Amino acid sequence: MVTVHCFFSGGRDSAVACVIAKKVADVRGWNMRLVHIDTTIGLEETEKYVREYARWLGVELIVLHPEYTFEEYVAKYPYWPHIYPPWARWCYHKLKRRPTEKYLKQNYRDGDIIVLGIRGDESWHRRRKHTSVFDEKYYSEAKVRAKIWLPLLFADDETLDKLIKMLGIPVSPVWQKIGMSGECFCLAGSTEQSVKRAVCAYPELGIRLMRIDDIIHEHRRKGESYPIFLKNKKKRLKEWLQEIMNSPEFATCLDNVKYRGKSCQGSCML
Repeated sequence: MVTVHCFFSGGRDSAVACVIAKKVADVRGWNMRLVHIDTTIGLEETEKYVREYARWLGVELIVLHPEYTFEEYVAKYPYWPHIYPPWARWCYHKLKRRPTEKYLKQNYRDGDIIVLGIRGDESWHRRRKHTSVFDEKYYSEAKVRAKIWLPLLFADDETLDKLIKMLGIPVSPVWQKIGMSGECFCLAGSTEQSVKRAVCAYPELGIRLMRIDDIIHEHRRKGESYPIFLKNKKKRLKEWLQEIMNSPEFATCLDNVKYRGKSCQGSCML
């Protein structure tokens, strides 16, 4: 029997994509699994929503984990990951790609379908890479050539909002606060505004990111490492966060940061 493996980040796009996939699976008599990757550098509120969504959808939830936590990885690779050059993007390969390959090697069978909530509107990378709703992808480590379904590839924001209401999808509080899934704060493709808004909404995230910045610099042999959005300023993340979180306006900064979340512009979709 066909199994639909719907990868769910906890974000709006994948929430809609997995509901659509579930409706098709029910009509066809297929099995369906919700597959979520706990990157270890996401929000606990996102992880809670993922569990609640799975119960609401009525499907089995599979949670994948990387071999090490983000803090353990930055001790091994002591620099903030960047989208480019490719070698600097260890976060994607260690936190997402390897757990996915391991899962597919063990669970994907010929005829199964992988569903991803990719939208071309989200980034130039996605518009360039994905041109068809139905595709195939070869996962080299798993040695799996998988069928891919991208039900929202050509949907815009307005269509997505309408589908969420029409399908009665439970809304994540994280979407409402920061406009994104909150599954991963590796910062590889983050903007200054997106991080500022996230820290305003979740001060505990700012404290954690400062600790991670310390771990990075404790293990570096020379020089400093900056997230991409602070590279030109040559300012350490810890210093930047301290300025924000110690400012008199911090208590109300969420109201003053205008930002509608978008995915990492390098695209971490699998």
